[in-house]
Amino acid sequence: MVFLLQLAPGPLPLAAAPAPVIREDLEYQISLGPWSDVARVHLVLMELEPGRYLAEFSGAAQGMWRLLSRWLPERYQTEMVLREGRLVPLVYREEFVNQGQHVLKEYRFDHEHGRLSLWRRADGGDPVKKWEVPLKDPVYDLLTLFYQVRLGAFGPLPGGATLRVMVLPTPAPQAMAFMIGPVTEMGRKVMLDYRPPDSNTVDQYFIFLSPEQVPTLAWTRVTLFGKLAGRLLNPGEIRKEGLLALPPSPSRGLTAQP
Repeated sequence: MVFLLQLAPGPLPLAAAPAPVIREDLEYQISLGPWSDVARVHLVLMELEPGRYLAEFSGAAQGMWRLLSRWLPERYQTEMVLREGRLVPLVYREEFVNQGQHVLKEYRFDHEHGRLSLWRRADGGDPVKKWEVPLKDPVYDLLTLFYQVRLGAFGPLPGGATLRVMVLPTPAPQAMAFMIGPVTEMGRKVMLDYRPPDSNTVDQYFIFLSPEQVPTLAWTRVTLFGKLAGRLLNPGEIRKEGLLALPPSPSRGLTAQP
């Protein structure tokens, strides 16, 4: 019997997983105060398989501004699937360095059981669950939100409208409000109001959007340094249609509020 087993052919080698298909790769230049090129970041959408996508926002400081990585996360990443014409997040990750430790935070979406949990891992150790909250209404990380807007999932957003969305909790609920402004020579103007956790102040961000709803210029104010801005370097790479090789999804769920 052992002899026969030795003669039996081994298992067939598994086929290698197909390489992700890059649907879009946008590059931004970050400026800070009088310094025009302190970092470069990429916003990339990849198709892992039909109906499954990975969005990633990553960057690196330039030159002496590598100190910027102390407060600029090294990578944001979201895995999403397409369900009923909408992108649904499965896991959102943040990777950054904190006090010399490499930290990975994962927000895990359990849609089947209606739960959202945050897990944290430092320097490759075991992940530790920090909290878990019910997942009832749609909650978005910023990457999923960005592509939902690109796909028209929130319906028309004319000038004067306000889009309010629930974003990742802390675990207390958190919301963002986007005030849609007029179309200018620089594109559609949008203002974002956001109150950081445990803060009594509201941060404001100003954004200009292309006709494809892609930020071409965005800025805010940073204490001590002044204006922090990001400018799109390769607008020719914007996918004007067929971002997911699918038609735009119908509006459902959250809608713009006049």
